[in-house]
Amino acid sequence: MENKSRWHSQVRWAECDAAGIIYHARVFDWFSEARIQWLRDHDMDYYDVWRPHGLEMLVKVADAHFHHSLRPGDVIDLDVELAWITPTRASFCYRVLAPHNPTLAAIEGHTEHSFVVDGRAKRLDRVFPELFREFQRCVGESIDKGMF
Repeated sequence: MENKSRWHSQVRWAECDAAGIIYHARVFDWFSEARIQWLRDHDMDYYDVWRPHGLEMLVKVADAHFHHSLRPGDVIDLDVELAWITPTRASFCYRVLAPHNPTLAAIEGHTEHSFVVDGRAKRLDRVFPELFREFQRCVGESIDKGMF
């Protein structure tokens, strides 16, 4: 299974500022939705696997680089890929493709997360070793294929 997943959406008016351009903070909501899609695509569904065990990925770092503006009605594809994994943390890379040129990134970003169980930081390899191995398998594939 490929490490990369794709989330599809359309820019809504409510996601834009008064100038009719995507409001920067909304992009982090997109990153979250894309990450949930990635988990689902890799048999680690957030709602079926993570939440029932009290497991979360707490966001520690989040950034985004805006290359092109997006406006209401623009159809977007957001690619997400697991960048790296350790027993305590994981990082994802994101790429929002420009609607007028699907090879061009309108927005790029990344997030870093700590694993938390019932509100406390934990080593994923100790509390859910099978889940940690699944993450490792995905990163192993991306090392061979390269990141975005």
